[in-house]
Amino acid sequence: MMKPILAVGMGSALGGLARFGIDFCCLSIFGMNLYGFLFIVNVLGSFLIGLCVIQSQGRMSEAHSLHWYFWGLGFCGGFTTFAYFVFLLSKGIFEANVLTMALYASLSIICALVALLIGLVVGQKFLKGDDLSSSGGE
Repeated sequence: MMKPILAVGMGSALGGLARFGIDFCCLSIFGMNLYGFLFIVNVLGSFLIGLCVIQSQGRMSEAHSLHWYFWGLGFCGGFTTFAYFVFLLSKGIFEANVLTMALYASLSIICALVALLIGLVVGQKFLKGDDLSSSGGE
């Protein structure tokens, strides 16, 4: 049981550090606002988790389950941030930008779902194809 816990913990740490790095670049270097930054992180994270789902799908070995724990649950979980998303939405609503926040929330969710689907398709095309050729077409 320790291996999955360590995989999730290390993946979360790496995902959090990656988000911090993107945060620094987007906010400090490119001058983006918090809403734009969070949108990019959550959509990118949704795409990545789609890839992780395909990479881990149908695999029962310990190495593949650790891959899912590290990248899917850990990294993507540490990289994306639902709590911060909700915080920014509430902040915007309290600043009387209800329509803007409704549009932001809707676009964030729709784009994240589309990114997840694209990640699944890309993963199916490029990651699963490798499995079939290496396993003898099973």
